[in-house]
Amino acid sequence: MLDFSEGFTPATHLLITLAAPLVGAVAAWLLGHRGLQAVRQSAAVTSLITLALAGTLVLRFLGSDAATAGGFFAACELEWFVSGPLDIRFSVGLDGLSVWLFGLSALLTVTAVFVSWDAVKEKAVGFYGLLLLLEAAMLGVFAARDIILFYVFFEFTLVPLFFLIGIWGHDDRRRAAVKFFIYTFAGSVLAFLGLLAIVLWHASHTGVLSFDIATLTAGLTSHPLPMTPEWGYLQLWVFIALFVGFAIKVPIVPVHTWLPLAHVEAPTGGSVDLAGVLLKIGIYGFLRFSLPMLPEAAAIAAPWLVALGAIGIVYGALVALVQKDLKRMVAYSSVSHMGYCVMGLFALEPVAVEGANLQLINHGLASAGLFATVGMIYERYHTRKIAELGGIASQTPWLATFFMLFTFSAIGLPGLNGFVGEFMILAGTFQRAWSGVSAEWSSTYLTLSLLAVAGVVLGAWYMLQAVERVLFGQTRGATAGEHGQHAHDLAWYEVAALAPLALFIVWIGVYPSPFLKASAHAVTASTQASSEAFAARVSASPTQEMAAHTTSNQHAP
Repeated sequence: MLDFSEGFTPATHLLITLAAPLVGAVAAWLLGHRGLQAVRQSAAVTSLITLALAGTLVLRFLGSDAATAGGFFAACELEWFVSGPLDIRFSVGLDGLSVWLFGLSALLTVTAVFVSWDAVKEKAVGFYGLLLLLEAAMLGVFAARDIILFYVFFEFTLVPLFFLIGIWGHDDRRRAAVKFFIYTFAGSVLAFLGLLAIVLWHASHTGVLSFDIATLTAGLTSHPLPMTPEWGYLQLWVFIALFVGFAIKVPIVPVHTWLPLAHVEAPTGGSVDLAGVLLKIGIYGFLRFSLPMLPEAAAIAAPWLVALGAIGIVYGALVALVQKDLKRMVAYSSVSHMGYCVMGLFALEPVAVEGANLQLINHGLASAGLFATVGMIYERYHTRKIAELGGIASQTPWLATFFMLFTFSAIGLPGLNGFVGEFMILAGTFQRAWSGVSAEWSSTYLTLSLLAVAGVVLGAWYMLQAVERVLFGQTRGATAGEHGQHAHDLAWYEVAALAPLALFIVWIGVYPSPFLKASAHAVTASTQASSEAFAARVSASPTQEMAAHTTSNQHAP
């Protein structure tokens, strides 16, 4: 239980951080009658206060035992729905899986507020209020320790973004908002059914309907969901339900089609949060639920999901290569780069999994920066068509500098954060191809690893081609006309939006150790059961695998 008499404890600190955006949303609404300037200043102050609270909480986490020995930090719980066998609690806390994503959510909200400073002038109260509500939902997703609470925050992220796209988006905004909502809502319902099956299975052995994530994870170690014909391979079906829900969030090819449209039509602030944070909830869900709770099913699915990740890398890169709209190109690059996270996670090699976890942060920083700078280009030249842009570096050198930095981060330039994550993922996947697997599996993983390497080359191709066409060369079209002649370089609020992203991109690239150490124990604990289940299977050939599984399963009840 939480005791406020103890002072500013980590638990109190966490609750205040979660509440700050909600208070800020109310403040923005109350200040609406004072005009645009008062509303956006209020939103900026709220986002900065929340960032300061989240940042100091992360620092307190790094100095705690949770960073080195595992477990939750700043944990607290309040009775919510507790009656008879029903035990649902408002339970929050941070561990190595969630702490960096929690901090990233606060950081990118600051970016979203400042990139919207001049872009949003109509209905500003609603826009900034929804942006702060979205921040509260994102923080809550990563802090939740109860399945129902996680699902409430998980669903609530859909609502503010739906309205942000549908009201403040571009020409086809309504279709984009509806498609986004239908895809992600349908997926989240399937994920909830899978989580509910886990709860009911645990309750059948304990007599308590507990929704506590740690309790369920420990309970499924003693009484795992069955993977036998007699039970219809229940664990596999539950894994599939969770997979569909989280795969749509990532998104994994082929359930990715909502993402490019949502990105292109969303306002810049919405794209920053969508690419930087919301896409990460899917991978976080795999780490938090699928791998530790459903290890046998994860071991079966792992090779296929590594293949889907590799296909997504190449497919996203090839489609990005032919795009004529700069923002759509960056959107498809997200599809490609999230494929690395999927591939690294389901390689089930420690190096690859830790790399995938770090790459969530890396991609969040780089993609948010790219969408922010593309939005700034659009505000100046009123076009995103690559053929109509050129010579921007000579007109707005600081904007071009930031765009290039985020591009280099996205393509994995050594010395920047993207290189660290991609290198670890590729190294771990190659290691999987050579570490104790059968000859058939070895050749399969080697081929998929080479596809991922090809994706690195393709990524450099389309990103550097865009840099050359947009930033350098002769001015043409929009940049040569009236807009180009009066284009101004970055304003103070734009520098405030981009500079923190650039700082962390360089910091992680030069010195990634603190970011890796803080998550290493939690990542290992989350994937250990799945890694052991996979290790028990990889000596069999792919054609023997299902037969061996159905006859030798040791977890039949």
